[in-house]
Amino acid sequence: MVRTPSQSSDFVLTELRASKGALEQRWRTLTTQLGDTLNFGPRELRIDAETQAERVWAGLEGGACERVPRNRGLATRVVPICDLPKNLSAWLGLQEVWDVKVGNKPFVFRHLALTVHFGYVGDPIKPQVIRLEWSGVQDWTGVGLTFQTPGAGHPHWQFDILQSLEIHDRAEEHLIEPGEVVEQFDAETSTPELGELLRAITLENMHFASAARWWMPSATNQLALHMNAPPDLAGLTRWLISSVNYVKQELARCQIRRSR
Repeated sequence: MVRTPSQSSDFVLTELRASKGALEQRWRTLTTQLGDTLNFGPRELRIDAETQAERVWAGLEGGACERVPRNRGLATRVVPICDLPKNLSAWLGLQEVWDVKVGNKPFVFRHLALTVHFGYVGDPIKPQVIRLEWSGVQDWTGVGLTFQTPGAGHPHWQFDILQSLEIHDRAEEHLIEPGEVVEQFDAETSTPELGELLRAITLENMHFASAARWWMPSATNQLALHMNAPPDLAGLTRWLISSVNYVKQELARCQIRRSR
């Protein structure tokens, strides 16, 4: 699908490029810093990268990880972030993607995504709750460097819990025996309940800017104040580790809501 260019920012856009040695050093640093943040050693948690079709994919590996499906894309490995009530745990997934091109720094940053899942230890069902994403600037449409999603904030949060509930509901429907289905002849004419509509709305399509400087003056475009390109490898690493720390802090506030 051809993407239309997003509004330009006040700054000159440049691709974030890296050499092989710089990327390998970055992933070693991330292994140490993530391990310190989540209290795991390198055997329990590390960054692992592999090249597929002129693209490098990096994610989590290690004895503390469990494999789960993502709502979009391939399966991923997740690691516990913190405990939640009722023996539930919050889990972290990480996906980092670089395109392989040519030059002294042939690796071009494409995408970094953190996902948060809820689930039990040893249970492969861990629904995806939120995403935090940062995409690099590229020539998506052949008209020059732009941000990927028109008008969206970069980086941004996306909330996947309603989509995950819909996926879970569909999976449960396939488990019901045909004889157990009860027909409701007035279902088509009745007005859907508010709760039913809330579960069906595609909230996951919205981008919630996580770095929006809307209070700052802009000489060219006010919308550009929520669009930020990763500055360098060190900045990308600081953003990732700070984001994990923030998510961990906020997840500690979660409680199980009492049923009425």
